[in-house]
Amino acid sequence: MANFYRMRSPIFISILLFVIPAVSSLTESEIPKSLKEVPAAVLNQKEKALGQWIEKQEKQMLKDLEKMVAINTGTLNKEGLDKYRNYLQRELKGLGFTTKTVDGGKVPKFSCEGGEIQFSDHLLAEKAGASQKILLSGHMDTVFNKTHDFQKFIRQGDIIRGPGVLDMKGGILVMLYALKALKNQGELKDAHISIILNSDEEMGSLGSNKLLSDLAKNHDLGLVFEGSSGNRITRTRKGLGQARLVFNGKASHAGSSHHKGVSAVKELAHKVLKIEKLTDYNKGVTVNVGMVQGGEARNTVPPCAEAYVDLRYPKVSLGQKLLKRIKDIGSVVEVKNPETKDEVKTKVWGVLHRPAKEENKKTDEMLKEIFSISKTLGLELRPSHSGGGTDGSIMQAAGLPTVDSLGLIGSGAHSNRELIKVSSLVHRTHLAAIYLRRLIQQKKK
Repeated sequence: MANFYRMRSPIFISILLFVIPAVSSLTESEIPKSLKEVPAAVLNQKEKALGQWIEKQEKQMLKDLEKMVAINTGTLNKEGLDKYRNYLQRELKGLGFTTKTVDGGKVPKFSCEGGEIQFSDHLLAEKAGASQKILLSGHMDTVFNKTHDFQKFIRQGDIIRGPGVLDMKGGILVMLYALKALKNQGELKDAHISIILNSDEEMGSLGSNKLLSDLAKNHDLGLVFEGSSGNRITRTRKGLGQARLVFNGKASHAGSSHHKGVSAVKELAHKVLKIEKLTDYNKGVTVNVGMVQGGEARNTVPPCAEAYVDLRYPKVSLGQKLLKRIKDIGSVVEVKNPETKDEVKTKVWGVLHRPAKEENKKTDEMLKEIFSISKTLGLELRPSHSGGGTDGSIMQAAGLPTVDSLGLIGSGAHSNRELIKVSSLVHRTHLAAIYLRRLIQQKKK
């Protein structure tokens, strides 16, 4: 294969790490014929020149990524998200986009504490042109809050570690520099592109779900710049849901009046065991009680407790059944006080916040061209299935053919092992720039 920019010898990590949770290669029988043995693309001089320009920007790209990572953007860190959003807004305005902020939305906190969660504003950028309508998506937030011990940007050869380098500040960097490369060549003038950068993706896009869906309905195709694992691009994904349970009992002194209390934590324990049993690997369904909390003090019968549950499922019907089962479990009282007749009251909230991303003929056509371009650039891609979710699932469910995991190659997302490979930076940005250029050249239908 011809190399149109300097190829580096990839450094492979000897530890088993996951990128977006539960990514798996498809077997040969699961890969559609159209995505097998895809021929290498023929690049013209302008497409080759994109890569040459991008390669010259590599040092600046790494400096920009370090700046991004230095800004903590945990989902609930409004100050950090505001700062990062302002940075991205300036970058997009410089590329000729009209930008605006959109209210982040709010959801009930649904916990012992109560109240609401107000998400930071989302960023929307738009540029009208004669091409088909393209929607680019990314998220500004990370899972790491201000007090998390994983905050530093560290480079060791081909590896960069840091919060959000993969999920997904690295992907936003790829998006920005692909657009910069196109602008440098005068290729953006006919582009009709919208960009949505939301602030709540790591909490399920609960405040931006409708915005994503509405935008998807008004575009022809979508691209999401989440990270990827090795030579894989995610083709299909499981659906995602979440449930919260709040248990209200009765406080009492754990010594002198223990018999008068009703333990919310004890009720939680009964419910957690039943909920965990809903996992069914044969059906591709997993249910995980990921967070629990309760009680006020060691020597007090706990009056309140809460549990936060993650749901994964291949079909929406299975997700709906899971929510019903959890609500049924919540409706059965396990802990009662025979003396006072008091009992624990359970409230259940649940939502299927991301539908399953299923097979899509148009998306497969998009993947085929992306695979063809990448093969020419020196990396043969393969489709994969993931148990992790992205906003691409929301976009495609709204009727928009969407390719995701176009960001950098790495591993360890959602952990202090998060990393990216520097050697993927130029390749992924060149790939995105070429594909965007070809999409822009296709006029409105």
